[in-house]
Amino acid sequence: MSSKLSQMIKIISKSYSLQQAKQEAVWISQELPESKWFDACEKRSNLVPLQYILGNQPFGKLDIKCEEGVLIPRLDTEEWVLEATNLLKNINIDNLIDYCTGSGCIGLGFASELNNLKNLDCIDFNDNAINLSIKNLNHNKIFFKKTNINIYKGNLLKGFLPSINENSISLLLSNPPYIPKNDLNKNNVEESVLKFEPKEALLGDIEFYDALCTKILQKNNSFKGFIFELGYIHQAEIVNKLLNNNQSWKIGIRNDQSGNLRNVIGWKVDSEFTILEKMVHTCF
Repeated sequence: MSSKLSQMIKIISKSYSLQQAKQEAVWISQELPESKWFDACEKRSNLVPLQYILGNQPFGKLDIKCEEGVLIPRLDTEEWVLEATNLLKNINIDNLIDYCTGSGCIGLGFASELNNLKNLDCIDFNDNAINLSIKNLNHNKIFFKKTNINIYKGNLLKGFLPSINENSISLLLSNPPYIPKNDLNKNNVEESVLKFEPKEALLGDIEFYDALCTKILQKNNSFKGFIFELGYIHQAEIVNKLLNNNQSWKIGIRNDQSGNLRNVIGWKVDSEFTILEKMVHTCF
């Protein structure tokens, strides 16, 4: 092992385990020019997320650029995106709407995997997120040859919805802010997340799921399915409560590979999206 690499490991291990420090030191040496190695290690020892330091995060077949001010894509999110797209590969989808798009990883992840997707609209109210999602669209454009993609600035809570034909087949996606304020400082949120990732992308609760249901799903009959990321059962329950008066919806919850609650998923009975039931562990 070179002396420089040993020094890098020593710096990072001030805040992380030796095994993690070794792995991250190697990544830094592979991804960054040598002149930036030690500065990167100092930042990491001060808990700056590695994705902000390296500037990217793999997501499926995509290379997603990461910048401070925008939430970093998670492996848990990549997991359900790939699971869903594998099920939907042979389904013709006219419109895919991705609210709270952030880096664009979810919507662009779907577009990169689905050959039968006509239109993708990614929406966020944050200028940093809009600018970064446009960068990620351009950076990965080789994967989006068959899909028309638009990125909009719009506020979900105010009911912003791009123009969609009522007779089309649409799927709604969202990973909204879902950590209640009282839970943000608990042990389940890493210190590096609290210090460096945007709180506006983390702090939220049922108001976002209420808006997704009442301002979007109930306002346009073209939506035949939805997948929302969440962190609490009461968020799934509010979605079910808002939609269960309409007998055409079937709704369930999905746990991730670690057994943690991760999604609420819905599909119209007898629609193309009944296949999403394969993702669900428990139906309401």
